[in-house]
Parts: sequence; C-alpha cells; structure tokens
Amino acid sequence: MGDPLITARKSSSTSTTSTTETTCTTSTTAGLARRLRTGMALAAGAALLGLSACGAADTGAETPSAGGSSAQEQTTAPSAGAEESADGSDEDTGSAEDSGSATDGEADEQDGAGADEGAGDEGDGQDSGASGDRTRILLVTDLGITEEEDTTGDGPIVLENDRLAALLGDPFGSTVECAEPLTLETGSTSGCVGPTSLDDTAPTREWVASAVYVPHEDGFEHGYRSAVLFSTGVELPAGASALTQGNVSLTGVGMGSMFGAEPLSAEELEEATFQTLTSDNAYVPVADMADWTGVTCEDGMDFDDFATVDCTAELADGGYWQLKVAPGTFADNDQGLLVGIGSPGDL
Repeated sequence: MGDPLITARKSSSTSTTSTTETTCTTSTTAGLARRLRTGMALAAGAALLGLSACGAADTGAETPSAGGSSAQEQTTAPSAGAEESADGSDEDTGSAEDSGSATDGEADEQDGAGADEGAGDEGDGQDSGASGDRTRILLVTDLGITEEEDTTGDGPIVLENDRLAALLGDPFGSTVECAEPLTLETGSTSGCVGPTSLDDTAPTREWVASAVYVPHEDGFEHGYRSAVLFSTGVELPAGASALTQGNVSLTGVGMGSMFGAEPLSAEELEEATFQTLTSDNAYVPVADMADWTGVTCEDGMDFDDFATVDCTAELADGGYWQLKVAPGTFADNDQGLLVGIGSPGDL
C-alpha cells in the first residue's frame, strides 16, 4: 500500500482536476450557449426589424390610398398629364389651328358676303355699265349708209329710231328701243334701252348713242367717216367728251378679258396704245396709215373711270399725233383700248 497521505492528495488532485475540467467545460458550454442565444436574439431582432421595415413599407404604399394617398396620386397624375400633354400637343395645336382656320374662313365668308351685297346694291343704283360700275361701250363703224345717202348733200345723215336701235341690238340678237333719231353730226346724241351682254336673262339698261367719227378706210388724208359710239348711262361721262369732238377719229381693239382688271401704269398704257395703233385687228386698222414708232402717255389708266388720258404717238419722220385714250370696256369684245386720234395741234 502506498502512503495514504500521498494517495489522498492524488485523489484530491485528481478530483480537483476533474472538477476544474468539469467547471471549464461547463463554463465553456455556458459561454457558447450565451453566445448562441445572443446570436439568435440578434438574428431574431434583425429579422423582426426587417419584417417591421417591410411591413412599414408595404403599409406606407397602401395606406396613402385612403388618406394621404392623394400625395402619390397627385404626384403621378401630373406626370401622366404631362405625358398626355406632350403626346397631344400636336393634336391640341392642330385643333387650335383648325379652329382658327374655321374662324378665319367664317370671317372671310361674312366679309365676302358683305362685299357682294354692297356691290350689288351699288350696281343697282348706277346708270353705268353691267360690269360693276364700269361704263360699257359699243363702237359701230359700219352704219349701213348707202352711197346715195352719203352723197345727197342735203345735210347730215339722220338715223331713224328703228335703224339706230338695230345697230345696238344686232350684236346681242335682242330688241332695242331708241327714243329719237340720231343726227350724224358733232354733239348729237339719242337715248336707247337695251341689253349689255349676250345673256338673254340680263336686265336691260339705258344707253346713249353719240355721233362720232372714225378714220377713212383709205387713210387719214381722205378724212373721216361717221360712226356711232354707244355707252351705258344717260349720257357720255364728261371725262370722255373729247372722244366726240369733230377733229377726233376713233379706233380700238380688244386685248383680253382680264385686260384692265387692274389699273394700268403709264408705261403699260403706252405699250397697249402702241399695240392698238399697229394692230391689224383694230375696229379700224391704222397700222399702215402712219409710220408709228412709239407712244408717250402723261398718266396711267383706271378702267373704273371712263375718262381719257392724254398721249402722244411719235412718227418715224419726227412728227407726232395727239391721242385721247379711253378704257375699252367693249360690250361685244374683250376689254382693250378706245383710241381717239387727232392731228398735231387739233386736240
């Protein structure tokens, strides 16, 4: 047997060691358990926090729809509105433009209607021609005068009512009435009533027949011959009275339906007058009666005013002829010019 004291110490030592190990083991286990609990608690806390955050987020997204909802909707609505505005801007603009166009169109129609009504009222109150307020004219150069009538020497030839009426009515194929005969001498006139166009439904108007002269077909050196100038109205406008003077012979030519629709400048009138003097289609052609080289006019011409403009025709030999040029608002022809030709110093 060993020493009991030593054995007891060993046992005590062993027991102590064992107790110490047990204590360490227990301590270690307790520490791990605490750490585990702490970790689990932290994890659980984090999970709870995460769930709380998610719940708050979900609740926040849903809750506004009841009360503060409108904040989200108000923010979203303008966005949608802005997109619609951007997408529909062209349509809105187009609608505005269409509306403006319609408004302008309605205004134009109203203005046009007013203008037409005004023009109609004014035209009805005028004695002048059928084309608005313009004087219409008809130059008759062939009066059907026989050689016997022309050489009787019994004074001026007189055109009886029926004969004068036929001169105005034949171009229109209509019946005309004239109040009295027309004596073919300077200053003589007669009133008639007849059409102003080939349209059978057009109303008749008053005309005045004026005795005038045209160049002799054989040339200026042979003098003049009688003709009749019909013009709408009860008398020839005062501004055109020079056309009926005894020292003036008339000719003219149509130049187109739109000629004279706008006022002519002096340069345009000069060119058109020169064309009249040199045209083979004139009422009385005078192209070969003089060596025309050019025309100078003092002013332009407005076809709404039946009045003469002073012009001068130049000749190749340095001479000239004085002219009285009037609007050619012919009732039986296209619009053109009516040209009164006088010798130098006569007009």
